Order: sequence, then C-alpha cells, then structure tokens
Amino acid sequence: MRIAMFGGTFDPFHRGHAAIARFVLETGRADRILFMPAPVPPHKAEKTLSPYAARRKMAELGLGAELDGTRMAISDLECSRPGRSYSIDTLKALAGMFPGDRIILLLGGDSLATLHLWYRAKEIVRDFEVLAYPRPGFDVSAASLARNWPEKTAGKLAASVMTDAPVFPFSSTELRAVLGRGENPPPEALEPAELEWIRAGNLYRNDNGKDVEI
Repeated sequence: MRIAMFGGTFDPFHRGHAAIARFVLETGRADRILFMPAPVPPHKAEKTLSPYAARRKMAELGLGAELDGTRMAISDLECSRPGRSYSIDTLKALAGMFPGDRIILLLGGDSLATLHLWYRAKEIVRDFEVLAYPRPGFDVSAASLARNWPEKTAGKLAASVMTDAPVFPFSSTELRAVLGRGENPPPEALEPAELEWIRAGNLYRNDNGKDVEI
C-alpha cells in the first residue's frame, strides 16, 4: 500500500486540502492519505497557531464523510512527541508502523521550494518518495531546484510535481485574514459545517478584527 503523509498546520483546513487528497487517491498516486496536523511546526511560532484540537476539528469538519479512516484518516502521531515536529521523524515512525508499505511525503510547491532547508532534508529525499502539488507563485522547475540540490536530485523532485493537480486561488493565511475581518470567505473555500463552527467559536476574531490567539 502507498500511504501519503499530508502534513500541515491546517489553520484553517480548506477545500483545497481535501481536493488535493482526493486527486491523489483518484489518480492512483497513493492508496491512503494520512492528514498529519502539526502541533508545533518548526517554521512557525507556536503563539501564531490556533490550538491543535481546533485545527484537528476543522479538518474533521472539512472532510466530513470522506474521513472514513481507510482512504482518508487523521493521525495524532505528532502529538505523542514533545517539542517541535520534524517530518523526517514522522516519516520514519510511519515506516515502522506500516512495514512493507510505501510512505510518501505529500506537500505543496511552496514547501518543495524550501525543502532543502528542512531538518535532515537529504535523508527525506533519499529514503522517501516526495509528491508535490503546485502552488501559484512558486517555481519548482528542475533549474530552480538545482540551485539547492544536485542536478539529479533536482530533476527527481521537479518530476514529483503533479502538474495536472487542481490549483486553488486561496491559502489558509488568506482565509484567516478574511475571517479575522468578519468577511465571508469564497464560497468554494470552506465546508459550511466548518465555517459555522469557526464562527460559533469566534476562532480568528478579536476586537480589532485580527487573528486571535486562543
């Protein structure tokens, strides 16, 4: 079985995340998607994130009935480790949990462009398959990646980009800003149940209409 680890802060989880996972499954690039909300990702300050439980809940609401535990599931694996979450540790843990299965790192083009800066990045690329989806504004061509990777590795990473994958014109950062101002996000961005839950909890709002730490 091919298991794709789809990590991220998911703050908030949006339909773009679900569509990418669905696309990967439907095109046979993986047999199972494990969404891996990061408790404290190394590249973000803890105080800027919504609580882990809130982000996990948004992923649950965003996936709805598709979260069947078989083809799509949410893993709390990274919560069992103290401190910051490093992808190499999670990937290796999954490889131990699912011996004989192929573990794949699923990430966005923005993350692929900076993958060389990740902790033990060479080990990730050496030991695991990488699968990337495009993100507008990020150059992940072989020539661009070759600035930070050997030519052969750069070509391999560039070939991992699913050029036929759906591209969404919004990001979690943009959605937080919209929600923080009390505005309506694009109708195609969030599942109604998730949006209702966010608003009921006033998740991204404070008196100034900015992101709020809760």
